[in-house]
Amino acid sequence: MTVSELRKLYQQQILQEAEILHDVAIPGWLIEFRGKDGALYELTDTLGCPVSFGTVEQAREHLHQVADCPVQVEHLYRFFER
Repeated sequence: MTVSELRKLYQQQILQEAEILHDVAIPGWLIEFRGKDGALYELTDTLGCPVSFGTVEQAREHLHQVADCPVQVEHLYRFFER
C-alpha cells in the first residue's frame, strides 16, 4: 500500500504498530504495518512493489510520514525465523 493509502488507514485507527524488516531479497529495509486485527500492510510504491530503504533511520523517517505508532526493528536472523 502507498503512503497515502496507509495514512488513511492510520487516520481510521486501523493501524496499531509498524515493523522495519531487513530484507535479503532486496538488500535494505522494508516497512510493514500491523492492523488491530493482526493483518499486515506493506509499504509499496504506486506499482505495488515493496519500497526498500538503505538504513533503519531512513525507513524510520519515512514511516513517520504515515503514522506515529510503536515501531519494532526486526533484524536478519529474526526475519528467517518468521
